[in-house]
Amino acid sequence: MGQDPNIGSRKIEHIDVAINKPIKYPGLCEELYNSIILIHQAFPGLDYREIDLTTKFLGYRLNAPIMITGMTGGHPYTRDINAKLAELASSFKIALGVGSQRSMLVTRNKEIIETYKVVRKIGDNIPVVGNIGINTLNDLKYSDVEYLVEQLEADALAIHLNPGQELIQPEGDTRFNSKVLRKVEEIIDQLDVPVIIKEVGTGLSLETVKIFYSIGIRYFDVAGACGTNWMLVEMYRDRTTELKRDIASLLKNWGIPTPVSLIEARYVAPNAVIIASGGVWDGLRAVKNLVLGADLVGLALPILRHILEKPSKAYEYLQKYIETMKSVMFLIGARNLDDLRKKPIVILEPLRAYVEQRGINIKTYVEHIRKGGKLK
Repeated sequence: MGQDPNIGSRKIEHIDVAINKPIKYPGLCEELYNSIILIHQAFPGLDYREIDLTTKFLGYRLNAPIMITGMTGGHPYTRDINAKLAELASSFKIALGVGSQRSMLVTRNKEIIETYKVVRKIGDNIPVVGNIGINTLNDLKYSDVEYLVEQLEADALAIHLNPGQELIQPEGDTRFNSKVLRKVEEIIDQLDVPVIIKEVGTGLSLETVKIFYSIGIRYFDVAGACGTNWMLVEMYRDRTTELKRDIASLLKNWGIPTPVSLIEARYVAPNAVIIASGGVWDGLRAVKNLVLGADLVGLALPILRHILEKPSKAYEYLQKYIETMKSVMFLIGARNLDDLRKKPIVILEPLRAYVEQRGINIKTYVEHIRKGGKLK
């Protein structure tokens, strides 16, 4: 595939912008999350110490249904970041993804490859997820994809969909035509590990999930529009033109909010493993997404910011996140994740109206989730 002289510096620019610029969605979907009501149980019927967050994912038993989703790799500076992320994920025994591995293929440089491989070296007790863009697949042979998985010793490969980001990115690649689906099918058929279809923060629609579910994908990360806005990240880069900045500013609210995307994904992919990420930055939001049908929750930006400031703060953040999850589960009387998915929930406006205008009867949806944890 062709060389990209800016790929390494772009990784650093993205980190710098994410840390220093206002790149979050306005309001972070607070109104939507406030419309998801969990029911308090004055008699929980259990002791707090009985609460069990463990779950299985990609052949591993996790201590909590959490994934630190893919962020970085591909520049020598990022090796230390990925090492710290791996140490954090390993200590909590939660899943971890890496950022796009395209630079591994572009450079074939050992130092660059090591910025990814360090994750597996440190995180030998956790699931590690590789990452490549679907548009990049236009230039790759199957052997290239296999190389990415083997070098990382990945337990799954995330194929990310980011048309909004690519649209604004100065070096953006907007080749998202239907022909690439054949490449995805080839990968599914031949790869020894599962493929995860993920967004990067603008959400997966039911139409998109339906396409990939129909060709055999059974893992999705909805990455909804409630947290980091990658169109805004690209807007703040020096190379971005004034025209693209104006478009990004106009589209600062663009995307499908995380709880909506989760419901849409679960509705059309009833037997899939679904990760709810995108602004799921506290334990209360995590539990609300799990009750709504998620199997795991994912987060990235808060972890990155804490890691870069002081790694101990990232540990404190995750401890608080998990204790908040357990506290909410205690208050609704959920002993474990199977219990949690059967607990009552009330959906008010505006989430109810949004979902029902997408053709999903929210009452029927919630009943199905409560009966079996997933739609039948």
